[in-house]
Order: sequence, then structure tokens, then C-alpha cells
Amino acid sequence: MDSVTKILPLDRIQREAENARATGQQVIFANGCFDMLHVGHVRYLQGAKDLGGILIVAINSDESVRKILELKASLGLQRARLTDLSQLPKTIGKPENLAVGQRVADEAVTTVRDNGQMLPLHANATGTTGSALPYQSVVQVRNHLVVVIFSEDLRTDSGRMLERQILARTPDARVMYVDARSAAGMSADVLAAVDAAQQVVAAVYVIPTAGRAIAVAGGLTNSVAMADANAALLNAILEHAGPRTAMLAMGNPYLAQDFPSVQNYLCTFSNATVSEVAAVKALFGEIPTHGHLPVTIPGIASRGTGLDRPAVNSSGGSTHAHP
Repeated sequence: MDSVTKILPLDRIQREAENARATGQQVIFANGCFDMLHVGHVRYLQGAKDLGGILIVAINSDESVRKILELKASLGLQRARLTDLSQLPKTIGKPENLAVGQRVADEAVTTVRDNGQMLPLHANATGTTGSALPYQSVVQVRNHLVVVIFSEDLRTDSGRMLERQILARTPDARVMYVDARSAAGMSADVLAAVDAAQQVVAAVYVIPTAGRAIAVAGGLTNSVAMADANAALLNAILEHAGPRTAMLAMGNPYLAQDFPSVQNYLCTFSNATVSEVAAVKALFGEIPTHGHLPVTIPGIASRGTGLDRPAVNSSGGSTHAHP
């Protein structure tokens, strides 16, 4: 996209955004009324541009502005200009609002690849000990399902809700967390567990972040890729157990372009707790997946791709996230 300001049609903007993301650029989106441009608007737009990459600015239509003003007036906001932020959780956290958020997350899940060999997973609330006669010893199997959670930092909450939801359905699942600092040291243990597992889930939490850059020829560019150590381990997992591994992109759908051999690939487009719940429900076939990619993943799938999969199992855990 040229640096000169232009008014572009929607299809052109979509192509420009896809091209920018495919080359690792950050795409910044801002919108507003801007009917009377003031210093707040200027600071807002400058701050958006300072995040890097390309900036797309959308202008609200007259109809949209009218709806916003009517809603504000219905709440009397023109008489009370200050908002008590401490009250927001009480409103946002209402059950009906959480249910809407969960429904949106459920509908967003997109199955990009499915080899038909491992999905959906099957819940096993009693573990995998099986039945035995009173005089027989029982050996509990811990590697029926292995879940490897790739995060950028083990100290974050990435994957915690995902783990709880999976264990609610398969208590004997083995969950392993890795980040760039621990991946190399844990590689042998992770691959040993993967080799012994019947099914593997690799959940990747990599969220494009403003200012996060990598060195390339000619300078720096924003990165949406995994750290090298994490990527090497994930490649090894796919080499060892590709047909029985499902890869979850928890936020960044472009991850698959670095792993073209992936056979089972689902995208949630978010790492929020509602998306973690939705991902697990999709893995276990508790919800239908009929999402479609809003972008093209070079070498993997074009925009609009999405496999329709019906729900086949009843819920084995929470149906929505709790605050």
C-alpha cells in the first residue's frame, strides 16, 4: 500500500491487509467518526500509526453515528461524562453477556485441515485404567492423549483454561507446557511422550504484538512466527506423529505456513478464555465447526476455506468460560 493517503474500496483493503500480514507486517485498524477533528483524534491516529506496519482508518457512516448517539442518549451519557470503571466487570460479566461471547467464539472456530484419522477426540471421564478383575493389577495409562502447549512465556496464563477443559473430559491426559527458553531442554521428554501417545494436541499461543520484530535482510520486520526453539520442537512433533496430531492456532492463523506438513489444523483467531473453551469443544466434536478463513494463508489455504464438521458428542466439560 502506498504511503500516500487513499480512499480504497473494501475488496482492495482486504487484499492489501492480506499481503501485509503474509509478509509479516503489522496491520493496524482504527475507526471513528472524525466529524470534527481535534487533538484527541490526532493523538489516537498517531498512536495507531506508531504501532508499525500499515494503518487502515475506517470512517463511521451517518447511520452508525446516529445509532451510537441514540444509544448514548438512552443511557443518559450526555449528562454523566465520567464512567465508573470499577462497575464494568459487573455489567460485562453478566451471564447473558458471557454467553454471547462464548457463542461468538464457538462460531469462529475454523477447521482448515482434517485428515479424518483423529478428530473428534473422545471424552473419557473415568481415565484409561479400563476394567480389571479384583486380583489383577491396574496400570493407568497417562499418554492416551498428550497436549503440548506452546507459549511465549510459561509465566503467563496461556493454556490454563485449555488444560482445565481438556482434563474435565480426559482426566488422564498429559499436559506439557513449553516456551522458547525451555523447549530445547524439554524436547526429549516431549517427544518421548508424543511417541507413546495415541493422540497429540499442539496448542500454539503466538499473538502478533506491536514492536515485536526480527532481523531480516535490510532491517527489521514485525514477526508473527514462533520462536526458533518452539518451532523446532513443533516440527519434530509433526515428524514423529503428524497423522495423529491436531495443531491449534490460538490467535495467529498464519502459523501453518511454517508447518506445511500439518494434517489437522484448527484456528480460533483469539487466545481469550472463551476461545480456549471453544477450541476444546471443537476438538471433542461437541460443537459444529463451520468457520471460514478471513485471510489467505500462503501455501496452506485461501481466504474462505473452512471444513464443515457437525457436532457428534455431548459436552463433557464447561460450555462457557467463567470470569
